[in-house]
Amino acid sequence: MADDYAADRWDELFKKHFDRLLLKEFASVNKDKGLCADFGCGPGQTTKFLYDNGLENIIGIDLSPAMISVAQRLSPHIKFETGNLLDIVYSPEYLGSAIAFYAIVHFTSDQIRQCFGEINRVLKTGGDFLFSFHAGDEVVHFDKAHDKEIDIDLFFFKTDHIIKLLDETGFNIIDAIERRPYEDVEYPSRRAYIWARKK
Repeated sequence: MADDYAADRWDELFKKHFDRLLLKEFASVNKDKGLCADFGCGPGQTTKFLYDNGLENIIGIDLSPAMISVAQRLSPHIKFETGNLLDIVYSPEYLGSAIAFYAIVHFTSDQIRQCFGEINRVLKTGGDFLFSFHAGDEVVHFDKAHDKEIDIDLFFFKTDHIIKLLDETGFNIIDAIERRPYEDVEYPSRRAYIWARKK
């Protein structure tokens, strides 16, 4: 369902004022600090937004080859590749910065700890890591999307728990923010954003 997902999400940032402000600031701060990886990039809408706002040294990475194929077609001037957040292929301190918007929603708590450890390993010391997730303590199951049968669980996490995992895996917290959902634009859950920095 990569094509359907792309059609649904491609212009989502134009409807999300806070996300745009945060991503523009992240692009400004990190545009000259080396390669940025957009983990869980999907069809590349966030990757392209960062690129268009000055962070041109960027690569989009997703587990799904179909998503990467769509992303490359929609933004042929940006590099994309398949990759696994739980086993990142890059060498230590390879990246200047990283983002992961809603990429951890598919992980259990133990997998998130592993993911954060991997991102910390591949970030340069002082490298920034910005990510978002659904705030709460529930698991939401979907068995249909765009009239197609699927089998997906989305995990919500309490922000304090995520902050604890970041501390345990070698990050300092720069910002930790929650917001209300945008009505008629996105799933009606509170959204959390954390800007962390490798110690």
